Order: sequence, then C-alpha cells, then structure tokens
Amino acid sequence: AGDTRKLTCILYLNPSYQSCDGGELQLVAEKDKYINLTPEGGRLVVFWSDAIPHQVLPTAPNADSMDKSLDRYALTVWIPTDNVGSIHNPTSKFKDLADIVF
Repeated sequence: AGDTRKLTCILYLNPSYQSCDGGELQLVAEKDKYINLTPEGGRLVVFWSDAIPHQVLPTAPNADSMDKSLDRYALTVWIPTDNVGSIHNPTSKFKDLADIVF
C-alpha cells in the first residue's frame, strides 16, 4: 500500500555513547546542508518523516562488527496517516528537498 509514515519519534537509549561510535541521524536541512544528531541516551527526536529527507549514518564504521558494546538501541514510533494525499505535502517548506536529495 505504500509508506504512510507522517511523523517519526525516536528516543535514543545509549547512555555510554561516544562521538566515535557513529550512527548519527542525518537530516537534510536544505540543499548541501545537513544536521547530524548523535544517538545519545535520553535524546528525543521528532520530525516530519515524509517531508524531511533523512538517513542513519553507519555505526562505528571502523570497529569490529562482533563488538557487542557498540550495539545501539532506540525506541522508534511512526505516526501514520490514512490520508495518503497529505504525504509529501506540496505546500511544505521542505517540498523541494526530496527532489534534491533523492
């Protein structure tokens, strides 16, 4: 039926996060301008997932993949919409970002 996620809410549960651990949430603010949010324990991030292009950067890209101390945890809730016409609202101030990024 398609992706009907409208709003994303993420609560990060990583109390011992260090900047070298990676796994940042990258939001596209405008063409060639990104905001990287670290997954620090207790951080709550809420954003319009249909309007703001985003991705998760690699976690500990130079670490041993078997190192369980680098596992990352988060509670994620997606709020969907039944009105598919409201996804990627053409009047949104972010409307051009998806075309630029993807």
